[in-house]
Amino acid sequence: MIPHTFSILEAGQKLVVDLPWCRSNPEEIHEKTRILTQDMQYRLTFDGKIIKEGKVGRDFRIEVDLRGQKSGVYTMQVMGNGTTDGGVREFWKQHIFVQTSSRKTPEQIREIANRYAPIFLFSKKEQYFPVALGDLIHSPELLKSNGKISVDSIAGELHVPITELDEFLRHNGHADYLLNQSVFDLDGVFKEIHGDFRRSVVYYSYIEDKNSDRFFINYHTFYAFDPKTGIAKMLNIGPHVFDRESLTMVFRGDGTPESLVLSGHLENQPILFLEKLMIWSTGRVRIPAPDPYGPSVDTHPIVPVAEGSHALYPTAGLYHISLLTELAGHVFRNILQMDTDDDDPREMDTHQVLLPPTMPSDKFANYDLRPLRFDLMRSEPGSASPLYDPSVCALVFSGYWVDVPGLHNERFPPFSRKEMEIEDWIDQAYLWKWEELPPDVLKHNKALSEYIAKHLKSPP
Repeated sequence: MIPHTFSILEAGQKLVVDLPWCRSNPEEIHEKTRILTQDMQYRLTFDGKIIKEGKVGRDFRIEVDLRGQKSGVYTMQVMGNGTTDGGVREFWKQHIFVQTSSRKTPEQIREIANRYAPIFLFSKKEQYFPVALGDLIHSPELLKSNGKISVDSIAGELHVPITELDEFLRHNGHADYLLNQSVFDLDGVFKEIHGDFRRSVVYYSYIEDKNSDRFFINYHTFYAFDPKTGIAKMLNIGPHVFDRESLTMVFRGDGTPESLVLSGHLENQPILFLEKLMIWSTGRVRIPAPDPYGPSVDTHPIVPVAEGSHALYPTAGLYHISLLTELAGHVFRNILQMDTDDDDPREMDTHQVLLPPTMPSDKFANYDLRPLRFDLMRSEPGSASPLYDPSVCALVFSGYWVDVPGLHNERFPPFSRKEMEIEDWIDQAYLWKWEELPPDVLKHNKALSEYIAKHLKSPP
């Protein structure tokens, strides 16, 4: 069993962090890190500014009063005296999400999340669907695999058994750790976790703008594997385990929607739609709300999902990113002339549409919409309830989950730039302009909306 580096006990108006390994086995820490535990110091920062620093007490428990401070991602560093060079060295660094206050109750957040929950539109050939967060950590397929994940830690290289991964994530995170997927064959266990579209799970989270009365509802999807398509798949550039995607509904202080922001692929990767008619490299696009031209049913936007990569786009069609050409959603070829290689594109298959829980259908499945409670991220999970999924505690790990061959690695929420710098992420998104696209695109959006609406048991 790997010793617990830390436990996050509270992360609200008071931050409480326990350091059990330092307390129980200082000799082992010195042996593995060459750092002394006596006279350790800590520093807590927020947006690059020091909030509190001081000496770690003999009980190895750090408590910081955060009343009056802003909510968001804080960084805790613990330093000690090194015996190799005699200088002060960093022992541990961890990002911690802290919510000191909230303008909305969990019930209010759930109501808003349900009202604007997206409709996901997949291609006919999509093989992977959103899974519960817990399925990425302790699904039966993983537990039977006897596999391990490699992590370069403060104590040297660790080989974490899959059976201990959940506990490791909750008690041994580090802002600079990487869950190294190279120990997995890409044809291995994660690739076999396809998810069942009939039991898909989508999460929502809530974040407030630190500088205004705006607030954000994020919708998160998690996939066990991102296979990519085409040349990128053949060259093994981009496929990876632990795939996560998200979109954000932006709301004004009075609760009215301001915009929809869709994320897809990394920043600085140029994306082309309709050859070169639309080009952006921001990794996300922003669509003003309400949106009379985009595909939607009532207050629910229809969000096309790219085949393989699961990137999210404003409209269905073919998109080009470097070596990758991907189909997002479903294309009615009698309206949009695209070579999508789909059988009978006039009809959608049952797996192609995932609907919110409040929209029962005679053809398509509904996903389970669960809260991703950043405000309740602790090392020890509580009891499950309609307003709390204990799997959120695995996200306490603030390092890199996504080990991408040929590209740079990525964190999981709430420690990706999408959440840590959400104001910039939203405001610097590429502004989508429907008027710059051919009329057939708008006609196609309407056709998608009508097709899905007619298959609802209670059409809007």
